[in-house]
Amino acid sequence: MKWLTERIRTTFWGYHAVMVKEWIEILNDKFTLGIVLLLPIVQMTIYGFGVSFDVRYVPTALLDLDHRAQSAILIDELLATDFFKIEKVAHSRAEAAQQIVAGRVRAAIIIPPDYSDKLQRGQQAQIQVLIDGSDSTVANALQNAGISVGQNRSIQILTQQADERLKQPVEVRTRLLFNEDARTTNFMLPGLVGFMAQTITLFLTVNSIVRERVSGTLEQLLLTPVRPLGLMIGKLIPNGVIGFTGANLLLLAMVLVFHVPIHGDLIFLEFCMLIFVFVSLSIGILISTTATSQEQAMHLASFVLIPSVLLSGFIFPRESMPFLLNWLGYLIPLTYFLQIQRGVILRGAGFTDLWEWVLPLAVFGFVLIYMSVKRFRKTVG
Repeated sequence: MKWLTERIRTTFWGYHAVMVKEWIEILNDKFTLGIVLLLPIVQMTIYGFGVSFDVRYVPTALLDLDHRAQSAILIDELLATDFFKIEKVAHSRAEAAQQIVAGRVRAAIIIPPDYSDKLQRGQQAQIQVLIDGSDSTVANALQNAGISVGQNRSIQILTQQADERLKQPVEVRTRLLFNEDARTTNFMLPGLVGFMAQTITLFLTVNSIVRERVSGTLEQLLLTPVRPLGLMIGKLIPNGVIGFTGANLLLLAMVLVFHVPIHGDLIFLEFCMLIFVFVSLSIGILISTTATSQEQAMHLASFVLIPSVLLSGFIFPRESMPFLLNWLGYLIPLTYFLQIQRGVILRGAGFTDLWEWVLPLAVFGFVLIYMSVKRFRKTVG
């Protein structure tokens, strides 16, 4: 019995010593502990408030050539559905369509000049709703909302007139400008190419520098005549080439395997992809100069990748997000690149249509590379 008691006591104190040691190590590494505890809270906040497949307040252009009471009533009923939000007022059909191509709006309501006249004469009046079909979920919701409003408005008119000769006074005709077959693949794959380009480049850069630091070879490299800036450039170029090549392989697979055609200028798309890879490399440098271990680096990378998936419009419509989360999406480089990539691939947009997205992405690149160079010199210098 004494032997058993001694064995239990020894085992207990052994477990206790290991447990105390583990607590000390965890509490001493406050950086990792903070990330581990903070990351789930960030994810829960984003999922709870920002993630939704509901389609609401879609940016819409309005071309009202009637400008009378009947058209005003119809517009109010369309807006009352909370699907449409007037962001632009067009002055021609071509301008309305161009706003969709440029990605400034995702739908356009076109009311002809004889809309009120036809209703007064007891004839059927048609309006047209042009829809960006790139995102099939949003497109289907807008189609259903537009047709439903036309039917409800027809019922109201027939009730007031008590005239059964005309079955549907108001007809809403919807037309998908792009992705007419409403293929989800056409919307998801261009976004996936951008996200994977960021992921590949980010992890390659982070692993490359953190691995050198953990193994101690980074200090050995600094003893050579190579300056910190030259060392950073030497690290960036190979990782950038691999990331850019991987993105193009995904782009090739998208076209050849999944039959998603590129409607715009391929050279312009490649130029923008090069800028985006440059931005991703800069983010990787910032992370690697902050983290002291590969575990910390992976957690920090998650802080970049998770918001990129949830807040950039990669999967979930940004229009449905609360104002704060929608605004935070503008701080994510992937948000801009997705707009560029989907604009070029799906809508055939060019620089004149997408410059509002290209310029901020380039600014991101210059700001981040400046910060990463400064941080890298401070860390290894």
